Amino acid sequence: MPTSDDPHYVSASYSALASAYVDLFGSPEQAEVEDRELIAAWASQLDGPVLDAGCGPGHWTQFIADAHRPATGVDLVQEFLDFARRNFQKPDFLRADLAQLPFEDQYFSGVLSWYSVIHAPPAELPRLLDELARVLQPRGKLLLGFFAGDQIEAFGHQVAPAWYWPPEDLELLLEQSGFSVLEAGTRARTTARTHGHLSAQKTG
Repeated sequence: MPTSDDPHYVSASYSALASAYVDLFGSPEQAEVEDRELIAAWASQLDGPVLDAGCGPGHWTQFIADAHRPATGVDLVQEFLDFARRNFQKPDFLRADLAQLPFEDQYFSGVLSWYSVIHAPPAELPRLLDELARVLQPRGKLLLGFFAGDQIEAFGHQVAPAWYWPPEDLELLLEQSGFSVLEAGTRARTTARTHGHLSAQKTG
């Protein structure tokens, strides 16, 4: 039987709540202004194919896609992919596991991983970051969103167990996966957990 450490358990949990999730997060306009500004500024630096890794209902994939940035969104939740294909025309959407992405090495100019690895146990996260690095071009850019905390600690996320990460611990993992961290930030929110983000560039 799948456990909470299994990505297929997590995707099944999201499938069960897909309709409610889409209602809450199905468009960029429903996101915080700071998130939109951050992701737009990051995407403006890119020229070439972009991956939205763990795209959910595809709203950020659509947001970052343009003529110079053909975007692809991948997710394991079929309901999210169905919604994305119905509502967004510019990107491509594929069902795929972040641990085994169906792309050639060094294919993308950028990878957006916006809260898509929050459910990965600490022992599994380096493998996912290695895979994101594999599909990035040299000097390609990664933007990672996560829940920031004072220590690496699991908590009871509504969908499936998730993890708090201190930014400095994630920075170390990114460096071990071949990234150079360009910028780190956190933002306290009164009605939600503390937001964290890391912008990094693949070395080599």
